[in-house]
Amino acid sequence: MRNTLSNYRWLLLGCSLFFISSVSAVIVIDGVLDEEEWASAKIYSDFVTVEPLTGDSAKYRTEVRVITNSDGIFVGFSNYQPASVKRVNRQFPRDAQIEADRNIVSIDFDSTALAGYDFTVGSANSQQDGIVTPGDYSGDWDGTWYSQTSSNKDYWYSEMHIPWTVAPMTDAGNGRKKIALWFSRVVFDESLRFAFPNAYYSRPTFMEDWHPLEVEQVSTSTLDWFPYVSYNSDLHNSAPGTTSDEFNGGLDFIWRPNSSSQLTGAINPDFGQVESDDLVVNFSAFETFVTEKRPFFTENQSLFSSNIRNGDQTLYTRRIGAGPAGQGGGLVDIDLAAKVTHFGETTDLGLFVVREDDSEGSYGGDFLSSRVQRTVNGLTLGHRLTYAERSILNREATVQVLDMIWRKDETTEFRGQILHADVQQQGNSANSQESVDDQDFAGWASWSYAPNDEWYHSVYLSHYGDQFDMNDMGFMKRNDFRELAGSTRHDRLEYETGSNILSSTTLFEYGYVENTQGDRLELRADWDHTWTYKSTRKLGLKAGASASSWDDRLTRGNGLFAKPARYWLETRYSSPRGDDLTFNIDANVEYDEIEKTTLSLGLSAQIYLSETVTLGTNLSYKNLQEWLIWDFDTAQLAGFEADRFNADLRFDWYPSPRQEVRLKFQWVGIDAEQVDSYQLNSDGSLALSTSSADDFSLSDTALQVRYRYQLAPLSDIFLVYSRGGYFSSDDGNEGPGTLIKEGWDGVQVESLIAKIRYRF
Repeated sequence: MRNTLSNYRWLLLGCSLFFISSVSAVIVIDGVLDEEEWASAKIYSDFVTVEPLTGDSAKYRTEVRVITNSDGIFVGFSNYQPASVKRVNRQFPRDAQIEADRNIVSIDFDSTALAGYDFTVGSANSQQDGIVTPGDYSGDWDGTWYSQTSSNKDYWYSEMHIPWTVAPMTDAGNGRKKIALWFSRVVFDESLRFAFPNAYYSRPTFMEDWHPLEVEQVSTSTLDWFPYVSYNSDLHNSAPGTTSDEFNGGLDFIWRPNSSSQLTGAINPDFGQVESDDLVVNFSAFETFVTEKRPFFTENQSLFSSNIRNGDQTLYTRRIGAGPAGQGGGLVDIDLAAKVTHFGETTDLGLFVVREDDSEGSYGGDFLSSRVQRTVNGLTLGHRLTYAERSILNREATVQVLDMIWRKDETTEFRGQILHADVQQQGNSANSQESVDDQDFAGWASWSYAPNDEWYHSVYLSHYGDQFDMNDMGFMKRNDFRELAGSTRHDRLEYETGSNILSSTTLFEYGYVENTQGDRLELRADWDHTWTYKSTRKLGLKAGASASSWDDRLTRGNGLFAKPARYWLETRYSSPRGDDLTFNIDANVEYDEIEKTTLSLGLSAQIYLSETVTLGTNLSYKNLQEWLIWDFDTAQLAGFEADRFNADLRFDWYPSPRQEVRLKFQWVGIDAEQVDSYQLNSDGSLALSTSSADDFSLSDTALQVRYRYQLAPLSDIFLVYSRGGYFSSDDGNEGPGTLIKEGWDGVQVESLIAKIRYRF
């Protein structure tokens, strides 16, 4: 097997030496719009200002040329920006937020206002793409497309080629097809955005307002293969003088038999992390949500997107390959995975299946998700099913969802879902003889109303039954609650000519939550105001309060805790964003009668040493006078005077357009000295306890150094070094210096990964 993989690796390396630029006829994607075809292209130049959302004519002329042919859509931007206006030409990694001048093309390939694909090019040719859906945006998608930029004294240009195969689309059947387009341009140093047509994210009709365009229907059929070979060396757990080497090989593929259907598959996929997750130390009763970074689960995923407004998800792909929660099984290998989608004129279909390795007593399981949605006259109805089965646990979990989106008119939208969960488990030795037979419902509905560009109102209602559980394949923060939440936002879009304020936003939010027994869990209100200045500085103030209520999760099922009223005040400041040094600072003070004063300070900063070298940091400090947490050793509540430190340091360097070097270091440190221990009275109040909890200190560190070489779009070579350390003690007052040193020295993980993935 090792010899086969070795030969395979050399074959891939040989093939990777050939890179073909995007060329169609005589259009070469080089950032220079000098081909004859551009002279006869469709031209759009009536751009208006949408940041701030005034609708005024664009301050700087922007012209977009569009060509469509059998190879796809070609877009060329001409951006007038005289030398007196600073150009921000920073380079960023693929799919990072491009904090620079940029051009954006958004395309709805079916003109249904259900899903659009976003293609962003920075002035230094950084690329970002994502999927736009009504009221939401996801960057967890990567497409194969091409771009390049160029500039002269008064203009900068971007040129893009977006193949028809980049996304599935319906077959019109008559040789002509309607699509919809939205173009926008950001002048970063002046905090301005221009767009054509006059459409913007905050409007309920954002996607409906895109510009319609009829094009010749292109029938496409493609089969792309993505074989990979990876090498992993465990440098920490190997015996002295040796290393633990592991070679892996596998295959991803994408088959598009026609423009409306797509099959994505993976055999022995490599879901190793070449992009590290953020460090999290969580003492709460609620699970931490982790974003998806694995290619199979981000490619062609829009139809399966299942976000709920409170942050829950019906389909949470990070469950797959992670092993069952609470079983200590660790990561599980995935044998194969596949998903198929079909987009029809009014009906879309999708099926998603994954099989984990369940050999030799593994906790692996089988996962399935299906999706059907139909849209007619502004009403979208859908059904979703998820099914998870783990044979070793004798556990099956099924969730079914009915959902609806209704755009009543240009100002009003209704959304809602009804969910039913059925969890069955037969007791055995692997699940501690625990039997489960739970069925329950959940549901939510929302209403939004935007009478004009200055005002936006929304209301959200939800109910989760006390036996409802979708965490086998979804993400749910908690069950057993009812919620009412709402918000009103006012955007002041114009100020007097002599004012130094560009725009401002006032947001008022409120919410009420109770459990299904009627105990009030939350009653809160927030006021938040942000000023954006013409210099691009920002200043924000926030104040809020919550009434006394109950906490039914803090004690881990050992009674209701009576929470006192709580108050908070926050201020934020952002420096001018076009400077070589940019920073954001924030300070927050919270107070209640039990935990007293909590002070939080934060600083994030970026130093742009050049257009290709960036240093960044994100530092935070929190001081808690009496941090109340559950102490499992004494089975009671304990209050700690605590200091919490977080540091995130980053170095990015781009030696060439195809190369990227990234260093990322993260640290979380906590010092906590006990103040008091408490028993819970029958009325939920606290009584001092004679049992003491231990002081504690902990430190968690993570370092990743990554080199990436792009062979072609979606074809890369990665070299990754990762190191993680952990330290804990009963001191409670180690100090940040000791915590960092001990956390670094206490190595838990150290590895070296090499990976090549190539698209054929």
